[in-house]
Amino acid sequence: MSTDAPSRLSAILPARTEIVRLLQRPRAFLRAYCWPLVILIIGATADVITTYRNLQLYGPSVEAHPVQRWVSELVGVELGVPIAKLIQLVFVLLVAAWWKPWTPWMLSACGLLYATASLSNYFLWL
Repeated sequence: MSTDAPSRLSAILPARTEIVRLLQRPRAFLRAYCWPLVILIIGATADVITTYRNLQLYGPSVEAHPVQRWVSELVGVELGVPIAKLIQLVFVLLVAAWWKPWTPWMLSACGLLYATASLSNYFLWL
């Protein structure tokens, strides 16, 4: 009894999803969600910069996000911040693409949350 990966994947995906387009045709995904992705990238970039700055100044122990803290402690701040943020970004893309009607809203909302996190990092709100 053999099953192929596409049929197993389609068994767990919702009927309306953007996962397939994201994984198989990323350029088409980019074209379809250009502006929400711009919001996401701007917010995520600001968060990377301010997280890096704070971890350089105060050390990884100040980071509230456990994965970010763990990766930064494991490989150092210089590599840890971009690696952990890239992992976060991949998960954001996958979650946002999971259900098509919500994809642009999830991308935009996550971009705004990243921007808010960068403001919190910059002004040391938490």
